Amino acid sequence: MPDYEQTATVAAEPDELFDYLADVHHLPEYFPRMTDAEPALGDEVVVEEEDDSGDLHRAEGWLHVDGLERRMEWGAKAGPYHGWLQIDPDDVGGSLVTIHLYQDHEADTDADLAEALDNIRRLVSTGSL
Repeated sequence: MPDYEQTATVAAEPDELFDYLADVHHLPEYFPRMTDAEPALGDEVVVEEEDDSGDLHRAEGWLHVDGLERRMEWGAKAGPYHGWLQIDPDDVGGSLVTIHLYQDHEADTDADLAEALDNIRRLVSTGSL
């Protein structure tokens, strides 16, 4: 089963960056294909994603946020899809952002991870945080 992981440097303070990215409502701003994300009970979330053909799909999942470790973990309620995002300080006052995904099928996930990291950099550069 495929695992995917990418890391990038982002010119933002780690705690501020994590607080922004860990807000469920901001997930569609940086995760490609995601068009909506809403919190539900406890750690549960409902997301909407667009597939390659343009069709929208809603799915129930979970999201656990650990602000102390600047780590968030998520997964689908049905199926083996899960992942995590970790933010660590870099050596010059910015952040190292690592995103890891696991899914049960081959996909163009490396491109999606690269796009997510580019979107995070764009949010920082436009002052959206």
